[in-house]
Amino acid sequence: MSTQDAFAVFDSLTARQHETLALAATHMTSKQIAIELGLAPVTIDKRIDVVRARLGNIARTELLRLYSQWIDMHDRAIDDPIILAIQRGKQAMTAMQPADPTLTFADSLSSDLQQNWGSDLIRLRPGLRPSDLGVAGKLLCILGGAVAMMVVAVLSVAFASALMSLF
Repeated sequence: MSTQDAFAVFDSLTARQHETLALAATHMTSKQIAIELGLAPVTIDKRIDVVRARLGNIARTELLRLYSQWIDMHDRAIDDPIILAIQRGKQAMTAMQPADPTLTFADSLSSDLQQNWGSDLIRLRPGLRPSDLGVAGKLLCILGGAVAMMVVAVLSVAFASALMSLF
């Protein structure tokens, strides 16, 4: 099969086939591609084999060589998913991210006991901290804030209606 015929086949591939071939062209194995895409390695092999069959059952290395040439010859927009997939694949091969520790969220009522809030925290009065309020004190503060917002909303509506009655 000629190079032009192969390029015509590459032009008609699906986005998933392009994504798979682009990662394979970066010298990733089927298992590495499967991990990257969250698929089974068999699925990756099937996608590649379908393209190989359309090209006359050429060798995988020859397919990837032709595909690399096809990528180099075509102008692609910078946000093209094929280009982004190639960059992501190269990055995944060269630099593995370290595993982060699992983050656990503390209960919202006890979080202030565990956190260092710093000295810039606005205090209710000197020496009183939010953790000194307890559960009932915190709930009363929340309820007081909600009532204050409701009063502001009612006064705003009353003011707006008074202005409308003037016109």
